[in-house]
Amino acid sequence: MCGIIGCVGRADTLDTLVHGLSKLEYRGYDSAGVALSEAGAGGDEGSLDVVKCAGKVDELRSALAGRETSGPVGVGHTRWSTHGPPTDANAHPHVDCTGRVAAVHNGIIENYQALRDELSTGGHDFLYDTHTEVIPHLAEAGLRDGLDPETAVREAVSRLEGSYALAAVVAGEETVVVARNDSPLVLGVDDDATYLASDVPAFRDFTDRVVYLADGEFARLDAEGWTVTNTAGEVLDKPVET
Repeated sequence: MCGIIGCVGRADTLDTLVHGLSKLEYRGYDSAGVALSEAGAGGDEGSLDVVKCAGKVDELRSALAGRETSGPVGVGHTRWSTHGPPTDANAHPHVDCTGRVAAVHNGIIENYQALRDELSTGGHDFLYDTHTEVIPHLAEAGLRDGLDPETAVREAVSRLEGSYALAAVVAGEETVVVARNDSPLVLGVDDDATYLASDVPAFRDFTDRVVYLADGEFARLDAEGWTVTNTAGEVLDKPVET
């Protein structure tokens, strides 16, 4: 089983992500990775920093040692390979051609080959062996068409057939966009930060207040907190449980 962790609003984002991944090790996995987004300044578009590798979370810690990986918003992933071997390249997060969009995903995209063929014809270059890679490329296509990052991710999700719990970050945007269908995903809510994960233990050391997402629901996590919407974009009144 794969695992997802994400957070917005903490000063120690990277440490929080790696800690969350360590709490998901019980699910079984063969690679791990993180992606952090940081807004730019003075006209700079911002940056997206992705580090991933085959092996355990300890290997990821070693890969991160000495790096100036930064950003107040990020997502992490532990992958159990089912499509494509357990290599550094196939580890999540996956990125688009421009390196602007990063996505993590649990589940199976059943129509990935048709989407990959369509995107390849449109000039997209694919580097990995996993079905997940179509997600950031679909979002990239939306951004090229002038969509804002959240809408680009939502439009990408609308093209997917299959199961998914996914989260995406875009360079320069201090926001995480989340979607669920037939794969577990839960938000963790604290006074100063918001988390997302495939299971509560990933953020249980930080908060015990949770919001369970249902199939077909999206969430936006940013500095203002969290918002859950349906496929039509309508805001939903979701209960916060303990």
